[in-house]
Amino acid sequence: MGIKWDALFLNEKKQFEKMTEAERFIYFLLLQYGSPYGWGKENPESSDCSGAVCLALYAATGLFIRTTADDLYRRVFTVVNPAQQGIRAAFFIDGNTGKAGHVAGLVGDGVILNSQEGGARVRSLDGISAWFWNQGASTAVRGLDRAALVRLAGGRYERDQELAAYFSN
Repeated sequence: MGIKWDALFLNEKKQFEKMTEAERFIYFLLLQYGSPYGWGKENPESSDCSGAVCLALYAATGLFIRTTADDLYRRVFTVVNPAQQGIRAAFFIDGNTGKAGHVAGLVGDGVILNSQEGGARVRSLDGISAWFWNQGASTAVRGLDRAALVRLAGGRYERDQELAAYFSN
């Protein structure tokens, strides 16, 4: 039995077009499952933690930014106690500096796509939080401030050639 990839992906495209932004965000996070860690990267083949979130935001909203976990925490994901159906991310905050040193997009309640050394994996938020807690970090789940994303995406960031190969605009 062989898979008819063209038919499969045509169906995926139809489903994607019907999704909300939050569903598209989750879809693109999950599309990265199993991809290797790539420092400074943000494409389906390889990404770091903030790159995985930035890629999913771009695919979901059409608004491109490429920035750090801390910048996402401070300027883009600023909604405290976000609604469960919105675009959300978990940030791991260093207890000494107060900076977000890691980010993972939420794919469900208590479930994240965690992109770090070893590759992108679906993990329990509680399990990753416990590991970071042992390193002196706390966890904050934040929702997307879409207006902030619109402001920040206003032409300041350029897609690299690897990412541009996956998007038409």
